[in-house]
Amino acid sequence: MTMFEEQKKRALEKLRIRGADEEIAGIIEKINSSEDFFTTSSCSGRIVLICLPEIGAKREAKFIGKWHRAVTKEEVLEAIKLKSSAGVSNKGEVWLLSQSPILHVACRDLEKAKALLRIAIESGFKYSSIKAISNLKDNGKVVVEIVSTERMDVPVGKDGVMFCSEAYIDFILSKANFMLERGKEKLKRFYYNLSLKKKA
Repeated sequence: MTMFEEQKKRALEKLRIRGADEEIAGIIEKINSSEDFFTTSSCSGRIVLICLPEIGAKREAKFIGKWHRAVTKEEVLEAIKLKSSAGVSNKGEVWLLSQSPILHVACRDLEKAKALLRIAIESGFKYSSIKAISNLKDNGKVVVEIVSTERMDVPVGKDGVMFCSEAYIDFILSKANFMLERGKEKLKRFYYNLSLKKKA
């Protein structure tokens, strides 16, 4: 068994235990059914509320709410309210994030990586790129990151004080939900284009 095959076996075992978002499961299955690829991480896109001490303090960030679907103003306000009522410190910045689908795919070689990258970009994932190249002489791998342009990071409060009105939350959520839906449409296109490639 090559190093690539050993890494794939471990990754598939982790996936079996952890599972995947329903909307991206078909893509993951299609990629992992090929001997030349395997997924190492994935998300179908999400809207997130987080609290963090300051920008860049990712390790200290605490999730207040997380949705892989469209979200309402009432859900966002309830998540913020629950954070306060649960006795969690109000110190820190509260941000609302809308994040595009993302996949990390290990490829057997550079040519396979370039082929996958081409399909991803043609499907609308314009920010996709080769993320890492390791030990190709020893059957290592090339990692492709598949990601789109739909992303929004908006500060909405700090230290328990909201910066914006409910009307503005409605506005940013309409944009966040729109971006989320666009990302999910691109997933469908990517699945279709992967299917065409497999038939070719």
